[in-house]
Amino acid sequence: MEGQPFFTTIAGLSVSLAGFGAVIAWLRDDPSGWDPVNLWRVKTIVRHALTIAFLCLALVPIHTFTQDDLMTIRIGSALFLAFEVFDLLRVRRPDPEVWDPLSLKVYVTTGVVLGALQVANIFWASLALLQVLVLLLLTSPAGIFTNFVREMGSRPGSLPATDPGE
Repeated sequence: MEGQPFFTTIAGLSVSLAGFGAVIAWLRDDPSGWDPVNLWRVKTIVRHALTIAFLCLALVPIHTFTQDDLMTIRIGSALFLAFEVFDLLRVRRPDPEVWDPLSLKVYVTTGVVLGALQVANIFWASLALLQVLVLLLLTSPAGIFTNFVREMGSRPGSLPATDPGE
C-alpha cells in the first residue's frame, strides 16, 4: 500500500505515547491514589494510543488480503469510524469531575466531525484524508499528555518536597 510507511510510523508514535501513561503514573502527586482526572487521562492515553497503533498496523495485512489500495482505505476508514463511535459512546454519561460542559462539547463535536469525515472517506477512498484523520486522532493522546505536563506544578503541593539538607 502506498501509505504503509506513514501508518507504521504513526503506529510507532502511538506506542510511544502509550508509554507516557507510565510517565504520568510516575509523576503524579499522590503515590497512594488516583484523582478522577488523572485516572481518566492515563486510561485514555493508553486506550487511544494502543488502538491507533493496532488499527494502523492492521492496514498492512488488510492490504495483503485485498491487494487493493482503495478497498484498504475504505476498510481503514470504517475501522477508525468504529473507534470514534465507540469513544463517543464512552462519554454518553460523562463524569462531572473529569468533564466540564465546554470541554465535553468540544470533545463530542470533534468526534462527530471526525466520524463524519470517516464516513465520507468510506465512499471517497482518499489516502490523504485517511492520513490526515489518523493524525488528528493521534492528537488526542498527545494532547492529554501535554495537558498533564502543562498542569504540573500549577497546584499547591504538586511539586515534590525538597530536602533542605541538599
